[in-house]
Amino acid sequence: MPARRVIFPFTNAKIGGSHVSSFTLGECLQRDHGVEVVVAAPQGSLICEVARERGFTVWPLAEEPAFRHGLAAEARLLPSRLHLLGRQPPGTIVHNNDLSALQSWGPAARMRGLPVIYHNRACNRPVLPNLMVMALAQRIICISRTVEERLPHWMARRSALVDNPFELASGQDQQALRQALARDYTAVGEGGPLIGFIGNFAHRKRPRFFLEMAKAVLVHRPDATFVIFGREVDETQQDLERHAAQLGIANRVVFAGFRMPVEDNIAVLDLLAITALEEPLGRTPLEALLLGVPYVTTDDAGLGETGRRFGGGLLVPREADPASFAKAVLEGLEHYDPTQLAEARRHAREALSARRHTERVMALYDELTSGFGRSKQFRDALARLETPPSQ
Repeated sequence: MPARRVIFPFTNAKIGGSHVSSFTLGECLQRDHGVEVVVAAPQGSLICEVARERGFTVWPLAEEPAFRHGLAAEARLLPSRLHLLGRQPPGTIVHNNDLSALQSWGPAARMRGLPVIYHNRACNRPVLPNLMVMALAQRIICISRTVEERLPHWMARRSALVDNPFELASGQDQQALRQALARDYTAVGEGGPLIGFIGNFAHRKRPRFFLEMAKAVLVHRPDATFVIFGREVDETQQDLERHAAQLGIANRVVFAGFRMPVEDNIAVLDLLAITALEEPLGRTPLEALLLGVPYVTTDDAGLGETGRRFGGGLLVPREADPASFAKAVLEGLEHYDPTQLAEARRHAREALSARRHTERVMALYDELTSGFGRSKQFRDALARLETPPSQ
């Protein structure tokens, strides 16, 4: 029985990279393979709103958004999960795009006899609670070798390495985008290069490091403007504005908030500076590459893996200080080669097409929904697979 319905459950409310990737997959599943996509998310959330815009079936959940539910909350929610997952048509898959969704929906799906996939998009710590949750999934899709290598050996045997899909609207008019941004922020229209930060204000994204790097760049390029797109997590915008003022660069920094679509945020830039650490993949350098915008990124985890595989930008050692990162940014601005970037962009488009990604995922779906998946032989094999080897 081929896959006929795929359920994407979410426990949070905000849109991030995992939602963008999963919704790109969902659109291809519906358009190219006739698979119904169902999105379950807290009612009134941006996730529900965007899912409806994409033409997905939406299950609005009467529950508060949560980064990760506690055990008491999970016990309280289990009956509703079981009810929603009851009487699903043959060929239904529960596809979890983060650990929180897997923890909350995995037990109910397994109790209902539905195949469970965990799309591993994070550098999860290999601690017992996380491993117990991941063990609920029959197959684990890893978005990079960096992610896959974090799995213990006994769990890596059920993993599959599948590139994330990237479908970005291209052909943006950079001048028009810049003029629109300049209407809100005068510094943008002053003619110098725009250097951008795109990401949440989380400590590992290092927005303060970005500002310190900006100060070093301004010594050599006082006409540069630094645009920060993002929203508050560990730091508030007020915190970062104070830090920019303390550095004496407040007049050269623009806080543009959280804006969509992300491709317009990148296309307006002359260079994207990615200062993050511990990125499982590094979506933003690939987005920059596909849009023809040069980037400078930390050579760490998934960012380094992406940069070495596809090119299109400069890598800075993880231990580099802001001055060293600034040197690479200045080099990126000065030695931008559109011809070389075009070749790297062509290679990335072919490797990361949504069609190719969806075909790989459909093969995993069909494996789980096949007659073999319901046989005693397969159940016995799963039982052995889900039991860690004795120490």
